[in-house]
Amino acid sequence: MAEQHLQFKPDAALSLREPMATELGRSVLADGLMLLNELGLEAFTFRKLAARAGCTEVSIYKYFANKQRLLQYHFQLYWLWLRQVAAQEVVRAAGPRDALRRVVDVLCGIWPADLPPLHVDPAALRHLVIAEGMKSYMHKHVDDDNARRLFKPYKDLSAFVADRLLTCRPELSMPRSFATTLVEMAHSLPFAMEHLPSLTELSETRDPQALADHLYERTIVYLEHIDTTP
Repeated sequence: MAEQHLQFKPDAALSLREPMATELGRSVLADGLMLLNELGLEAFTFRKLAARAGCTEVSIYKYFANKQRLLQYHFQLYWLWLRQVAAQEVVRAAGPRDALRRVVDVLCGIWPADLPPLHVDPAALRHLVIAEGMKSYMHKHVDDDNARRLFKPYKDLSAFVADRLLTCRPELSMPRSFATTLVEMAHSLPFAMEHLPSLTELSETRDPQALADHLYERTIVYLEHIDTTP
């Protein structure tokens, strides 16, 4: 069954050995995801993961050099998978704006029933990105990681969203900036809704559809704005 998941392969630089190629590696990913969500990155350790996975700490270090790389691996996996879901919805769309609406829904966690197969729970991946998102790149080595193209799946998703915007209106100003804003808000607002409720009126219902509606409405305002100068 593992082979069907290998289409979503994070950058090989993140791991010392491909985890999805072995049963233990897949266990490290699945149990690591659950434990990261339970404890948070700061309290998470490979010793605790080894106890959860029923293996030795040394075995985990054969796959990942440290917990930061494991976190980044999960993040790349999420962005790769999410872009595939969005692309799947674009194919089904009736037109450019319907495609954009579907993409916004996908970003907000409103997914179709027939999702691409994945070894780990995509909802748990989304939860991790929402809770620990900035920690994947807000650190002292971000420039080195960026030079190694470790954020490429995230950038590719942003570019994909920007292309959907340009399909609706080719002369748009700064579509990549707005696309990145959409991706960020689709994951930062749920965090605020849960933990910092006074930051958004969406906290009253914590409804993903209300979030998607809000972001799509902002997108339509952006698309219909007359001034398109850079």
